[in-house]
Amino acid sequence: MTPEEVLKRFFGYHTFRSSQKPLVTRLLAGQDILGVMPTGAGKSICYQVPALMRSGVGLVISPLISLMQDQVRSLQQAGIPAACLTSAQSREERAQILRAARQGQYKLLYAAPERLETLTFRALFQEIPLALVAVDEAHCVSQWGQDFRPSYLHIAEFLQELPNRPPVCAFTATATERVRQDIMRLLGLQDPFVLVSGFDRPNLRFFVSEPTDKRSALLAELAARKEQSGIVYCLTRKQVDDVYGVLRARGFFAARYHAGLDAEVRKQAQNDFLYDRVRVLVATNAFGMGIDKPNISFVIHYSMPQDLESYYQEAGRAGRDGREADCILYYHPSDWHTCRFLIENSRALSDDLDEAESKRILQRDLERLRRMRWYTQTTDCLRATMLHYFGESVPSYCGGCSNCGTHWAWKDETLDAQKIVSCVFRLNQRGRAVGKHFLIEILRGEHTERVRASGVGTLSTFGIMKSSPVYHIRYVLDCLIAQGYLTCRAEDLPIIQLNARSGEIIKKHIPFSVKTSKGVHVTQPKQAKEPVDEGLFAALQETCNRLANRAGVPSFSIFSDTILWEMCKHQPRSVRELEQIAGIPVYKAKRYGAAFVDCISAYQRKRPK
Repeated sequence: MTPEEVLKRFFGYHTFRSSQKPLVTRLLAGQDILGVMPTGAGKSICYQVPALMRSGVGLVISPLISLMQDQVRSLQQAGIPAACLTSAQSREERAQILRAARQGQYKLLYAAPERLETLTFRALFQEIPLALVAVDEAHCVSQWGQDFRPSYLHIAEFLQELPNRPPVCAFTATATERVRQDIMRLLGLQDPFVLVSGFDRPNLRFFVSEPTDKRSALLAELAARKEQSGIVYCLTRKQVDDVYGVLRARGFFAARYHAGLDAEVRKQAQNDFLYDRVRVLVATNAFGMGIDKPNISFVIHYSMPQDLESYYQEAGRAGRDGREADCILYYHPSDWHTCRFLIENSRALSDDLDEAESKRILQRDLERLRRMRWYTQTTDCLRATMLHYFGESVPSYCGGCSNCGTHWAWKDETLDAQKIVSCVFRLNQRGRAVGKHFLIEILRGEHTERVRASGVGTLSTFGIMKSSPVYHIRYVLDCLIAQGYLTCRAEDLPIIQLNARSGEIIKKHIPFSVKTSKGVHVTQPKQAKEPVDEGLFAALQETCNRLANRAGVPSFSIFSDTILWEMCKHQPRSVRELEQIAGIPVYKAKRYGAAFVDCISAYQRKRPK
């Protein structure tokens, strides 16, 4: 079979996407590849199709049990022999899978990187041929990636021990240039073909909000989305528990997920969400990697994440069905302190790293936190800000984010800018440098304990902005930093310092303006698809749910709502006609098609003439 025939038979598509075809072609030719593709771009097909066409078994190295289980379930539903080896299985289950693999019963085998260190697993691939090795979430190999896992460093050694090295492919949705170089070096990719298809997800709309009361804002947002499925991400387990409690008390069908819950409780929460028994899942970042639920309409970050990589990956779990979806971030200045605390107490300071390496990783994470914070404060296009971070050149206006949808006006703040820079200058004359919060206390003339202890109350600029609210001073200060008139050194504390351009404010008296909002008028989502017969759509959903319950899988594992919509549009009269709909594999059409064709026929007979 040709690659296109395999694609149609097992995945239901007649043609590859433009970014998929070159990767499939190179892998089939035996070349190593690195693919950087956004969530929902079809990365898995790029190695699954070649694995089905090449001799041997395709080994997929994946970081999470839930990710592997979801992939294997989807493959099995498509009629592809696949399995995964996980720590959640009994010794007997793993032994049985290894025996079946030796007998050539699988075309795809999934395993965590830690599995590569076991003797029995290594011995298996001394005996059976490998079609390819695919490394999913490949950014985990880099200490500059947001999910560094030391176990990924053993992959190169495993590859070197193989009697016949197969082509190796690495995939990720989030990798800066530095991380891409790390992936190629640390995995030992040989003359790899590199494809960076772009990070943009046009169907996602980005919003940043700084509500005075996050809880009220969340309740109002969810009340307007009662029929939609979504995730609410929180920074800490306690925050998850608190938000979950509030939602349940207000009558929302919600579940919670974090690492502090028992494994069975987490599994139940995940299944309730996947099977649409609950509409909202409140979770830490422990949830989500590899989750293939297509109908997630929104992702709300209740607090600012620690870096843009994590935010992009988590927000990207919305809209996998191609429909417009919203990514909403609630921000409060205290989020920065929580993130910093989590970073300083993370693995960067673990015993596995020496002091110099720990410090280097800490500074890297603090710099990424600074970039994340800037995303919450910028008045530029949010989509462009994020894509520029990943090295992609895009227009500076998307028309759909909260910044592009805001009517801005420039307001002259020259006098306040001069007051702020002058205060930093006076502090500098005394050999002092302070952080943002301390500087604001000085400008407002607050008689706090540290003000009294430091003696800065005698400065000529002490209390020079006494009547200005804190949020206004902070905003003008952040704009001075963003426009390059002050420097914020973030190695230890956010210390404010003068730089070469500071004199332009206090000596040259150049005008200084900031953007102020005149009101947000974000355009409403476009109707993604033309309307269809809602009665038929509901009947097809009922049929899909019945088949899914019988098979013990989520309904989207049978067919997604997007496919059901296509059925409504085309109303096939036979299984052969059903097969022609994009996204319906031949195997699934033969297994389930008759039930949907019968449903359509029955509905047409009952429909009033």
